[in-house]
Amino acid sequence: MEIRLILEKSATGYSAYSEDLKGVATAGETIEEVKENFKEALDLQVDYLEEEGKTAEATELRNAKVAYYLDLNTFFEYYSLFNKSELAKYLGINPSHLRRLSGTNIELSEKKALQIQNGLHKLADDLKQICFA
Repeated sequence: MEIRLILEKSATGYSAYSEDLKGVATAGETIEEVKENFKEALDLQVDYLEEEGKTAEATELRNAKVAYYLDLNTFFEYYSLFNKSELAKYLGINPSHLRRLSGTNIELSEKKALQIQNGLHKLADDLKQICFA
């Protein structure tokens, strides 16, 4: 089971929710705090399911992987080390288009989201291969 956790910037920090787990949501000042709070909420849900005798559901939830989803604006705010124009070139996207997408609440098309996601994963793989002498 994979839980899709939506992380969003809020006026007081960050919030997170999952459409996969109705009623489970959390907030925090940082993304790390939100992740920790969500883990605690997940543990409480597992405990509840076990108390209700739903051991199979509890086991599935305990073993679930959490996938973190951020909008572009939150991504660039959190990972401010990235230069939007240079990253756009690396990803094969028009730099002004990426800046526009990341500066507004425009919902990405599935194709564009995958292009950015796959490009970032490629960058991560490239960085893993670097060693310093």
